[in-house]
Amino acid sequence: MNGYGGSWGAGLGILLSLVPLLTVLIAAVGVVLALRTLRLRSELDTAGQWWLRVQYAIDRCLSQDITEQNVGTSMLDHLQGVGELPEGLEGARRKSWLRGHRDSWAVQPEDLALIRDVLKELAMDKSRQLSATGIRATPDPGPEYGTLIRQAQLVLKIDAKLGRGSDPDIVGILSAC
Repeated sequence: MNGYGGSWGAGLGILLSLVPLLTVLIAAVGVVLALRTLRLRSELDTAGQWWLRVQYAIDRCLSQDITEQNVGTSMLDHLQGVGELPEGLEGARRKSWLRGHRDSWAVQPEDLALIRDVLKELAMDKSRQLSATGIRATPDPGPEYGTLIRQAQLVLKIDAKLGRGSDPDIVGILSAC
């Protein structure tokens, strides 16, 4: 008996001839899985960085300094629009933006709702504080009311984006200013 012998020899010979092909196939599957994992990890990192920025912006909004509050409100305004198609893009520029951002992470509706709820509470608290101190809105609102107005307007902007009606408490704040 030289060779493998019998019917086992033919089957084993075929299997051994397929080993290089199976190696390439297994390697290809590994590469595909690695690329998918890398893309998912990248999206998770982007989302994590977004949440860190939101947290930082909310901390700025909670500051006693009006300038810090305005910085926080501006940051939240920017962060709530991450991943959205910019206004005014037409034709080739629009297609180019969509192509470049097709795999981008975008803010989810539940995240927008959370930002909206935080901003509403901030605006309501600021409105109560200003009312309690007797500071009134004038035709030229000071910095105290400027921050309040910006936060209230951002709540309405997010409400519109979420397809909700305007919040009556926020509309009341804006009409009083």
